[in-house]
Amino acid sequence: MTSFCSTAPSDLPQKKFPSAIIVGVKKAGTRALLEFLRLNPNIRAPGPEVHFFDKNYHKGLDWYRTSII
Repeated sequence: MTSFCSTAPSDLPQKKFPSAIIVGVKKAGTRALLEFLRLNPNIRAPGPEVHFFDKNYHKGLDWYRTSII
């Protein structure tokens, strides 16, 4: 998954933890919300969903942290 980035003083992209996470159930409009947010040039949305809470929860929080950063 692509991570959110900020610009470091050296102008190199630096990974940082996201300030917001979209959580939702199937058919609740979470994909539409993500697409609308991507229209805003000030918001950088990640790549594919990591499916932590439904498919990868057993891998633990450390896996989740490395997947979203």
